[in-house]
Amino acid sequence: MLLVNAWAIQNDPQLWDEPDKFKPERFLGPEDERDRFKFFPFGAGRRRCPGEGLAVRVVPLATGSLIQCFDWERESEKMVDMSEGPGLSMPKARPLIAKYRPRPALMNLLSELQ
Repeated sequence: MLLVNAWAIQNDPQLWDEPDKFKPERFLGPEDERDRFKFFPFGAGRRRCPGEGLAVRVVPLATGSLIQCFDWERESEKMVDMSEGPGLSMPKARPLIAKYRPRPALMNLLSELQ
């Protein structure tokens, strides 16, 4: 039996520049077969995450729907604090608080459904 320590691979300073920092731009680049292991949180090989394909397709659709259907604004005009908090998933130190309200076109659609 072979066990792969994905956490150690993703946090190895010999492989990643500043592995403990949130830097999504490190994943940009050519998308050929050898680069697919950059998304190692989904696993690899026969035992890889069966929902990876669904997640890769649904997350952009859900995000786009939220952007399209609602008007968003920050709670205050202060700059957003992007500092990281403790934890493995790199949570924000201070959560972003935003206000949202349905756009008029969405309100018209919802009123027709009742």
